[in-house]
Amino acid sequence: MPENARRFDVDALLSIARLSSPRLSSKGDIAFSAVIPDLGANKNRPEIRVVWSEGGESYYQGEGDSMPSWSPDASKLAFASRRGSGKGEKGSGLYIVGRGGEPRRVAWFTHGVSELGWASATKVYVVAPVADEKTRDKDGDYVATDRLPLWFDGSGLVAGLADQIHLVDAESGRTSRLTSEDLGVLTAEPCGNSIYYVTLRRWADPLDTVVKSVPASGGEPETVLEGLTVSQLRCINEKLFMLAHKREIGLASHSKLYLLEDRGKASCLTCGILDRNIWSIAGGLGGEPVIVYADRGRSVIAAVEGRVEDLVRGDMIVVQADSNGEEVVYIASSPTEPPEVYRFKGGDVERVSSINRWVVEEFRLYKPRRVEVEAEGEVVEGWFIEPEGEGSKPLILFIHGGPKGMYGYGFYGEMQLFASEGFTVAYANPRGSDGYEEEFADIRGRYGDTDYKQLMKFLDAVVESSRVDEGKMAVTGISYGGYMTNVIVTKTSRFRAAVSENGIADWIADFWAADIGYWFDPDQIGGTPLDNLEEYVKRSPAFHAKSVNTPVMIIHSVEDYRCFIDQALAMHTALKVNGKESLLVVFTKGSHGHSILASPRHRKKRLELKLKWIKEKLGLASTSDKGEAGVGGENHRL
Repeated sequence: MPENARRFDVDALLSIARLSSPRLSSKGDIAFSAVIPDLGANKNRPEIRVVWSEGGESYYQGEGDSMPSWSPDASKLAFASRRGSGKGEKGSGLYIVGRGGEPRRVAWFTHGVSELGWASATKVYVVAPVADEKTRDKDGDYVATDRLPLWFDGSGLVAGLADQIHLVDAESGRTSRLTSEDLGVLTAEPCGNSIYYVTLRRWADPLDTVVKSVPASGGEPETVLEGLTVSQLRCINEKLFMLAHKREIGLASHSKLYLLEDRGKASCLTCGILDRNIWSIAGGLGGEPVIVYADRGRSVIAAVEGRVEDLVRGDMIVVQADSNGEEVVYIASSPTEPPEVYRFKGGDVERVSSINRWVVEEFRLYKPRRVEVEAEGEVVEGWFIEPEGEGSKPLILFIHGGPKGMYGYGFYGEMQLFASEGFTVAYANPRGSDGYEEEFADIRGRYGDTDYKQLMKFLDAVVESSRVDEGKMAVTGISYGGYMTNVIVTKTSRFRAAVSENGIADWIADFWAADIGYWFDPDQIGGTPLDNLEEYVKRSPAFHAKSVNTPVMIIHSVEDYRCFIDQALAMHTALKVNGKESLLVVFTKGSHGHSILASPRHRKKRLELKLKWIKEKLGLASTSDKGEAGVGGENHRL
């Protein structure tokens, strides 16, 4: 910790850049996407940053700059952008920049760009939505659909839109469409003279995927593989590797590494040697595939060659990685270091970016302590952060999303914020979490039961191990964490405050309205509300609001289609009609991930509202003027 370190505050948290899409060229150049928050202008400024192999850096900043991709010879960089778009112009463009040149628009796609990459030295493939004119009104007044979903989180109304593969000439911009898949293209990957892609067999089951190939020169697609749920394709030395599973335990199944051997046949390369969930295929190293997998609060970069050989492992979380055959570039964070870009080469690791280094150099950051508890016949792993100072401390329990999310050795800015405010911060990985054996990830039919008991047992261990004032404890979470917050307050009164964010309160309503409800909920809860209503009611905290004694703040965003706004209304209404204390805060913009993706002002207000509510309910701060603050009173209507 630096001398004279400052207290980590809301503005510091909001100023941390988001990094993604690291891409390594054949010459060792590194490109990555960065989103730089501008608090003064209330904007998130996207840019592409390049670290050149010969030294020096370049920055390309424009609206919507994202998805960098190097040409095979490293002479050009392609990316998606809205730079130069006219007022009201919809969509996104394909831009290409040469070494030392200026980006130029090559093609434009009215409904945006979902994915892009180089199909050859002169051609770029773009996965972009195509509209069905029979289902989408030309004036934009309505959409009509005979299937699901109607909408999708982060994208809005998607009925009548299907992603297709387009091939673009990098010089002329001439564009041809290679696919006309009724159910769209999920992801694509050039390999040899073909472009392989994943599509669906049935709209009613988004996990029933099919791998197809189409000649890069154009032609009829052919089915290559069926029977696996495939999430990623990666070509290494003209061999097609896949991230997939067989739905061994439904949605909780771990992704494994597969190799396409012949049409209709694939072999699993990690079955029996790695019982962990693989997050991504990073590429190849020395001809062998490189993967990123989750392991007990960490994520690890490893090579697979008959066995799994860890290349980069430590107390950190690697979120994305890419390899060019000789080295690996990746983005990682640790408990006291926000995300940066790193290079692994010849056994050595080098940090190649300093975009968030100012946080480490200026602020007081806290290292967590690890705790293991036995609960419900299993070992549950968790951590807690203790603030400075003497005496007992208030505590806040964070619950991750998912349920197949994972806490561990990453940088959690909001936890550092609460620690800097004097809270002991606790967080754990109960059953259903990622990073452990596949069977441990299976929480089907046990929502709000096994996970609840394990979290309470973990909390007991934290209280015993630290200086916690048990009369001043709060609980919070987003998505599944919001659901568990709702569950917890119906089962115990040990918390004096709760903040539930973008979570589920009514599984019945979620089945009807959420973008993934019609297939996610039957897998997780069992059946549908039409044939298993009793179980849906049992697992829905809104139906048990009568037992709540904890003041609850419910935060939601109107444009959340993953956990629709009706979930917040269900919990708030159930609490109010039962005479309970509830404050509903609805942000008028923002998707399911608004706590991370929204504008700086939006995010700041969310954090300040949350902090103020919790402090007031725990008696840590005097109640300010309700009319000015907008929080603290039962009778407020937002």
